[in-house]
Amino acid sequence: MRRYSPIAALLLALAGAVFADQALEPQVAEIERLGISANWRDVNTKIQTLSPRLETLSREQRQRVEFVRLRMLALSGDVAGAATGLGALLQEPLAADLRMRVYGTAINVAANAGQWSQAFTWLDEALAYLDEEPQQSARLLGIASYLHNLVGETKKARELALRELALADKGSDERAKCLAVSHLATAEASAGRNKESERLRWRQINACARAGDLIFAAEGKWGVTKMLAAQGRYDQALNWADQALADFARAGYAPGAWGVRLALAGSLVESGRDLDRAGRLLADALLYYRDQKAPDMIAETEQLLARLAEKRGDPAQALAHYKRATVSTASAESETRERRLAYLQVQFDIRLKEQQIALLKAEKEVAALQVTAAQRRQWLLWVGLGGLALVAMLLTILLRRAFIERRRYRWQSEHDGLTRLYNYQQVRKLGEAAFAGARRRAQPFTAIVADVDRFKGVNDHFGHAAGDEALRSLGTWITEVVGERGIAGRSGGDEFTILIQDDAAQAEALLQRLRERIEPITVFGKTVHFSISSGVCEANEHVRTLEQLVHEADQALYRAKHGGRNRVVRAGGGEARQSGPAGLVVVGSGIDFGRHASERCLSEIREAEVVLCLVNPMALAMICSLRPDAINLGLHYAPGKDRRETYREIDERIMTEVRAGKRVCAVFYGHPGVFADVPHVVVRKARAEGIPARMEPGISAEACLYADLGLDPGRRGVQSMEATQFMVYDRQLDSASLVLLWQVALAGDLSCTRLHAERDGLTALVDKLLRWYAPEHEVILYEAAWLPIEKPRIERLALRDLPEAKYAEYTTLVIPPRGRLEPVSAAQTPQPQPEADSPAEAG
Repeated sequence: MRRYSPIAALLLALAGAVFADQALEPQVAEIERLGISANWRDVNTKIQTLSPRLETLSREQRQRVEFVRLRMLALSGDVAGAATGLGALLQEPLAADLRMRVYGTAINVAANAGQWSQAFTWLDEALAYLDEEPQQSARLLGIASYLHNLVGETKKARELALRELALADKGSDERAKCLAVSHLATAEASAGRNKESERLRWRQINACARAGDLIFAAEGKWGVTKMLAAQGRYDQALNWADQALADFARAGYAPGAWGVRLALAGSLVESGRDLDRAGRLLADALLYYRDQKAPDMIAETEQLLARLAEKRGDPAQALAHYKRATVSTASAESETRERRLAYLQVQFDIRLKEQQIALLKAEKEVAALQVTAAQRRQWLLWVGLGGLALVAMLLTILLRRAFIERRRYRWQSEHDGLTRLYNYQQVRKLGEAAFAGARRRAQPFTAIVADVDRFKGVNDHFGHAAGDEALRSLGTWITEVVGERGIAGRSGGDEFTILIQDDAAQAEALLQRLRERIEPITVFGKTVHFSISSGVCEANEHVRTLEQLVHEADQALYRAKHGGRNRVVRAGGGEARQSGPAGLVVVGSGIDFGRHASERCLSEIREAEVVLCLVNPMALAMICSLRPDAINLGLHYAPGKDRRETYREIDERIMTEVRAGKRVCAVFYGHPGVFADVPHVVVRKARAEGIPARMEPGISAEACLYADLGLDPGRRGVQSMEATQFMVYDRQLDSASLVLLWQVALAGDLSCTRLHAERDGLTALVDKLLRWYAPEHEVILYEAAWLPIEKPRIERLALRDLPEAKYAEYTTLVIPPRGRLEPVSAAQTPQPQPEADSPAEAG
């Protein structure tokens, strides 16, 4: 790279920061894209084309181009030079995302150059930035997995790779998924889990192909080659080896290409095909690995040459190769020990530094205590010499300071430090008193809930300093507009609550003055424009508490957001409702909300005025991301409480909102009409009161069961019932059909208060089932998965072992058919009746 004098470099950096040629940004981005695909020739051409104009780039753009160049340098084989350049780059101030990418590449390059202490040191430094740059967390975990594999920490490597894959699957970055699958496949192979590694290699090929990463796609094909060769499937192995070799050659990745040549030669030797070609490949590979000083690969090559000599009937030559392989193996083991020693040394240094820091902190605390003790002794001496007059004066000062501090702490406990408005607790405290007084005096009282439109965008595009300044300015304007007329506070985040003893029209006039007062703010030379949306609700006979009043104002704010933002919506008036006529719709969330929730279900949740949920915690969190005002009906449950009482409380909670003339959406787990009491009850009640009500289906646990277990209920038929109902009533089973018993953990619970399994109830259930089935008859305990990353529980056991098993409240007992279906005999076959000539004759 071109060098500049210190003064020239400073001027260049300033000019680059201010006058960076944005027209060159597409060329920089193209270099980065080509760098991902590891196409060295195209990257080199692009960099050479751009080099005359490097001084016009910003510092960050130059750093991005330099990073791609160093990465390509490493891929072309100059890992030592690349490691030196990356180390120098890390000494510069870098953007958070770029710093993490440089760390990742530097660690890999240092490892490939054998600079293990440097590699583990950089890894330790990079881990400190893990939370600062979550998008690069998966990449860093993959690198950590790779290094731990190299030092023999296979269990830790597998754990890190699993964490990497979990993070990658949550995002949409195809290359991150490609790398994560590659690292996990390597970790599984190192741990001896060959079948799992082979499955992951196939997945790696597809993921890396989608990501456009030629090197890692070829590396996946290389892994498949080795797996196929290990199984003796040499035709397929040779085909995949040729594909991998072509991909590595196209990417210009020499280490990968030579590794594939070695695997290709091994397949040729073991299959006894084209031994001359195998000999040429091995001879060339031996020269390459000797030049690279890679004893482990030299040992592998010598062993294959020995096998080739055996195939050719030359035992003397085979023995010579085996001896050289033994020498190289010893050298490789020495390098492995050195590598592990470097790892342990870095770990030791880290722990030593931590201990030294802790020791320094302890010494500092001791010194501080000593200073404090000395100051106290001196203070006591002066107190003794000063006498009663000094004591009196000191007490006066302390009392005055305590008064000032109490006043300051009280102010801080009641106000928001950023906007200097009241905090949420103080608004509610003062608001309750003001609301009660207004109701006693029969005066109007109105709540306003407002927030900044697209506040997250302000933070993301202009920084948190701009967001803070926007909130601080808005707090000042609210103070000026509201004055002594009402109570104003920050509810949290970018949301504000204003309570005034006036009607809704005056509240809207106040908001109009506030909106006129809002003007753009300037932060760090950038101008930020923003607006607010507001919801207004005036107390009336239907709103009798401050909590209801604020809730209705918050609902109006939600409609303002939904209606386009930068507007005021009055609860029960103002703008027309966006959610349609009043009524009730009951929808099913499915078992796995992320996969099972239909577009109709999501639409109903978004459009409703009130959303009430009785779902699992995962689904509740997802629904709250759509509707932060969603109400959790699960709070009505309590240990030892009769579930029938809970159901009726939930009925009444839903019907209260329905009778208030609102559009209500009630969301229930799975299918709302399957093994569910409340949905049917509220639909019947609403219809009986003349209120439109309907139920939308969802995917039930039974539907998941058929899919997960591969069962077709139409093949043998199915009997499906609740376990306690089967025990209490005289229900007869058809053992030739599939039998499903639901809520088996609660078998025998007539009190409807138990939420856990009891051995006595399960024993009684088994005793009754023994009428139809043998004790050793295989049954299945099934639990559907809540998340895509989870697997369903499918536990097979003998019928007699049911009391010893573990249960959740929603565990289902699946009893496969016993015996075969028997056809109806001719004597039992019903005979067809003659058709009647008319409905009267048929009667």
